[in-house]
Amino acid sequence: MVTKKFDGLDKIGIESNALLEITAKAPTVDWQPNDIIKKLREIKSAYEIDKISTTARVCSRVVRATLGQVNNDSKVIDLYNLPFKVVGKEIADNFSLTNRVTNGVWPSTYSFMPHSIPDMAATVDHGPNINVAVFRLAGYAAECERTFFMEKPTKEEKLHFNQMMTARNIMLDMLRPGVKASEVETKVRDYLIDQHLTANILHRPGHGIGLNNHEEPTLSLGNDTVLKENMVVSVEPAIYSEGQGGYRHSDTVLITKDGYKLLTNAPVTLEELTVEN
Repeated sequence: MVTKKFDGLDKIGIESNALLEITAKAPTVDWQPNDIIKKLREIKSAYEIDKISTTARVCSRVVRATLGQVNNDSKVIDLYNLPFKVVGKEIADNFSLTNRVTNGVWPSTYSFMPHSIPDMAATVDHGPNINVAVFRLAGYAAECERTFFMEKPTKEEKLHFNQMMTARNIMLDMLRPGVKASEVETKVRDYLIDQHLTANILHRPGHGIGLNNHEEPTLSLGNDTVLKENMVVSVEPAIYSEGQGGYRHSDTVLITKDGYKLLTNAPVTLEELTVEN
């Protein structure tokens, strides 16, 4: 039935990230990948900003609740189930088939690998642990992440935490209309490289957020997209040290007319994030 729609057509435009199985239905057609839809999604409408802001508020609440309840015996699985206890009503009120509710804590034995999957029976440890709340409610995404410690951090851990925070502040200071996305990563990388942390950089410092948790614009080298008002991005410059752990805060941030606005809200300072239960 679908292929009949292609009868008489020799060229069809298609999103550049579309599934290959779509093009396989009409192999003789000249498919022309295009980023029109992707570019349209970069700028959020007032409706979309409202929806993203709601999701940001909900996942922020979960991060604050996690930090308030975590103890030395907390398991990854216990904290994973926390959202349904803390914000169950909000999740139900903003239900959609695309909903995603993930609250994961990466103990320091996993947090130095940002794309690892921790054992659900693993417990939080002396740190640095990373709490990751990645949500999509009513069709729109947000994320909030915090690095925290269960006991007083060492001198080296304090140093890396403060380096991460400096990189974060450098990035926040750059978020405004007119700045190229590539310039953001360049500035953050320059600082981290100056701190002799080249080998500790494992990913870009941020990405777009909207219908998905990862979309355009990527705040990365090679992407000369100019930041514009009403784009929504993550701010997550990070440092990873094998054998010690990872250091990463992440916030969902709206680009405003003359700067930025944090849509997520959770503790930031080392003092606030040293739980010591």
